Amino acid sequence: MHRYVILGVSHKFAPLEVRERLAYSDRRIPAALRAMRENAGCDEVAILSTCNRVEIVAFSGRNDARELILRQLATDHAFAPDYLDKYCYLHRGPDAVQHLLRVAGGLDSLVLGETQVLNQVKRAYLMAQSENTTGRALNTLFHRAFAVAKRLHSETDIGRGQLSISSVAVSYIDRVFENLRDKTALLVGAGEVGELTLTYLRERGIGRVLVLSRTLERAREVARRFDGDAVPFELIEDYLPSADIVVCQTSSEAPILGKSAFARSQRKRSHAPVFVLDLAVPRDVTADSASVDGVFLYNVDDLEAVVAEHAMARSRELEVCNTIISEETRAFLAGFRQAAAGPLIEALTRRARQIKQTELERIAPQLEALQPEARREIEMLADRLVNKLLHPQIVALKDAVETATPEQLRALERALGLDTPAPAPAPDTASATEAKP
Repeated sequence: MHRYVILGVSHKFAPLEVRERLAYSDRRIPAALRAMRENAGCDEVAILSTCNRVEIVAFSGRNDARELILRQLATDHAFAPDYLDKYCYLHRGPDAVQHLLRVAGGLDSLVLGETQVLNQVKRAYLMAQSENTTGRALNTLFHRAFAVAKRLHSETDIGRGQLSISSVAVSYIDRVFENLRDKTALLVGAGEVGELTLTYLRERGIGRVLVLSRTLERAREVARRFDGDAVPFELIEDYLPSADIVVCQTSSEAPILGKSAFARSQRKRSHAPVFVLDLAVPRDVTADSASVDGVFLYNVDDLEAVVAEHAMARSRELEVCNTIISEETRAFLAGFRQAAAGPLIEALTRRARQIKQTELERIAPQLEALQPEARREIEMLADRLVNKLLHPQIVALKDAVETATPEQLRALERALGLDTPAPAPAPDTASATEAKP
């Protein structure tokens, strides 16, 4: 069980400046998964990279898994391991299982109970599957996480009436603009949270919607859903002065808008207010853009205070969810132990019963001479002896598989003689002859 390992950073422990440097773009994840297997000793691995967290979810038999994964994570992003170490957390064994269940269920999110993270966890899993870096251990864990997330949202109110990043952002927009009917919203990048923000803006009567994406066809697809207009990505600065609200969520590894672009735009706007919501990690908008007159710039970390207040009001639902998580974690651990020890226990039990049967057959002539009731007693005695001898070995096996590496399990299998067929005892011909009537 202690082979489950999660090492990562999140909004709770690392500032945005660190998280954006650690973010993996989709194109980098395949190579990063391979490197985690080859260089960090991960038997199975998946990478979850969102605006609020970067986590390496692994199954590894290495005692130094933490150091190896940390070193590879640092190498991937040109960090000094010692510097990165102070922002990272590690979950191992049962704690790792419980953590992934909490993450998938939205209990570890900036917005408590939000469901977007479940889609992100599923995406991380599917990407790892496509690269063949998951196996039985992670497949089982991820599928349990998906099922638990569904249970949390069906059995509790944790996801009802919730705040989302988008709804919090729109509440901030309401403070800047009293009326949205004559305003224009510009969506840069077609991410899920950005589109949700447009949904809220349309509900509030936004006047016009512009959509930019590196793929014009994708921009047109989103624009059609919001009765908006698609704009070529390279014309972003031409359309920036038209926008009263700018929502950025691209997968760019470097900022796409900076102070100089907003300075030029604001001069054309006569410094009329523009609300800029940067949902991207790494950030799409440089921090110094906020110094331009009339620019109200917010990123995901700026929404934390509002969300924290919301989380306090949902503490009762959180308590129920935590109880469910504890139940599901215990059930998963029990199932894992049974599944891992099962083949060995089955082989051990089969071997013991074969030996018992062989010995009973060896003394069959003596048994035939007994009364039926006496024969049954002897057979039941043989069963009881087998069960009592097996019990401590089965308990020990279940405990051993929690921490054993594959090599150690194979050594245990050899030590128990389970890698070869059970030898049939040589018949005791002298005893058999003496017992003949």
